[in-house]
Amino acid sequence: MEELKKLREKIDLIDAKLLDLLEKRARVAKEIYLIKQRDNIPIFDVLREDEKLAWVGNYVKLFPKEAATKIFVEIFSATRKIGGNVKVAYLGPEGSFSHLASISVFGSSAEFSSGGLEDIFLKVQKGETDFGVIPMENSRDGLVGESLDLLLESNVKIIYEVSMKVSFCFFSNAEDIKDVKRLYSHQKALVQCSKWIKDNLVDVDIIYTSSTSEGARRAYQDKQGGAIASEEISKILDFKIFIRDIQDSPDERTEFAVISSNDLYEKLISTRDIAGKKIRVSFCFSVVDEPGSLFRVLQPIAKRKINMKKIHSRPDKITKRYNFFVEIERPNNRSIMERTFTDMKKNTVFFKIFGEYPYRVI
Repeated sequence: MEELKKLREKIDLIDAKLLDLLEKRARVAKEIYLIKQRDNIPIFDVLREDEKLAWVGNYVKLFPKEAATKIFVEIFSATRKIGGNVKVAYLGPEGSFSHLASISVFGSSAEFSSGGLEDIFLKVQKGETDFGVIPMENSRDGLVGESLDLLLESNVKIIYEVSMKVSFCFFSNAEDIKDVKRLYSHQKALVQCSKWIKDNLVDVDIIYTSSTSEGARRAYQDKQGGAIASEEISKILDFKIFIRDIQDSPDERTEFAVISSNDLYEKLISTRDIAGKKIRVSFCFSVVDEPGSLFRVLQPIAKRKINMKKIHSRPDKITKRYNFFVEIERPNNRSIMERTFTDMKKNTVFFKIFGEYPYRVI
């Protein structure tokens, strides 16, 4: 016991040093925020934080990398609060995957609000919130059409993109899974877990809800009900998890975009050295309906050996032409991208850039 006592005393000394360092960090951060306010620089420096998180992951050896990264996100979040509240709007109720993505980017000290996609875009444009977090693409279902439409219609920019693993759990207050008669969840979650449902829940009534979080709340009140939702719901509702990771694909992922109407972010990233960083650019264009038109637009990308990560077509609600949504990896030399876009625009009838931003896998 004496040996254990001495080790605990060492831990106490280390913990005191950690707290002292956090205090020192907060004082330096306060000086930085005063300079940012004076020089009109955004409090949330997306490139700097992304760079630091990569450094944290490479720095730690024995301590788990994922845990170290989460700790630093919370440190950023708490010290950022010294400079003022950061307001973030996300899709769906508390416990949704957009909510989890928001916390992964901004930490729990941010001021959060929720709503539908149109609400989020409206809040961002009106300045009622600093940032919006929206789903862009699921590895199984593809791009989120409504998000693309709203990006076209709105005056916002993508400033960050994260790819997050989507893991579903089965919840129920029933004594046994055989007692479950009703399953509540969002349609997409049910599709993503369709094989598990078929194998484990025979003859249950499927009740579609507006979100996985709403489904969990309804199932929580139903002794014969079950729900499919994120693990976070267990913390919010104290809901019993029967089984974890029930999604059909073991590496199901969703990409989320952080949007802002602050044009300072566009200036910020255009003046930084991005060598070695994962920077992507999203844009949209439409072409005349004739043979070879799409080839002529994309040719400058291939000519300059720019890596195209994705391309997706979607009919325009007004013009009825097809809009092509493209994401590329930005060349280190920004002028190469600018010349590429100049050449592409010669063969388009419409062209809009959604933003340049870091891309992170979480």
